[in-house]
Amino acid sequence: MFCERLSSQLAAQEEKQKKRKKGQLNGDRLPRLLTGDAFYSLVVEHEEMSANEEEACKACKKLRDKRAGLMEAWRDADKKRLERNSSRREAYHHELALWTEECVRAKVEKRRPGWARPKLGKLESPIPKPVVDSADGDEAEGDNGEEDNENHGNNGNNEDYTQDNESDGGSIEE
Repeated sequence: MFCERLSSQLAAQEEKQKKRKKGQLNGDRLPRLLTGDAFYSLVVEHEEMSANEEEACKACKKLRDKRAGLMEAWRDADKKRLERNSSRREAYHHELALWTEECVRAKVEKRRPGWARPKLGKLESPIPKPVVDSADGDEAEGDNGEEDNENHGNNGNNEDYTQDNESDGGSIEE
């Protein structure tokens, strides 16, 4: 029991060390035949891996820049929404103060107020944050306002798809 657990831990540790990036091809400092096939394949593999890492880094940077631009536009839109909501609240509080004065006057004159208490109403809800799906630069489905044309496994026959969902009240869920 103990030996099995220890051997599995050792195997996991060795796998972890294999996955670790090596900056040097001759990391164990033992002499190598630099023209040998084994060393040459290591060099080719190392160059491919570093080229792939560089491409991935560029893709991440491009994605990060795109997201930063989208977030900046979102922040501006959200700031404008907050300003509209605050101006709406200020107008409401102004109307409420006028209504309160009217109530005080009506009480002194022993009558009912002339109008009903003002209501704030519904404020603008927050705009969802933009989402960038992948490194390919595809935006989320709701960001660009266009629907993706997916078959959903029905080979383009939308009639069959809608008929299946009519039993639950006619709602189509995609």
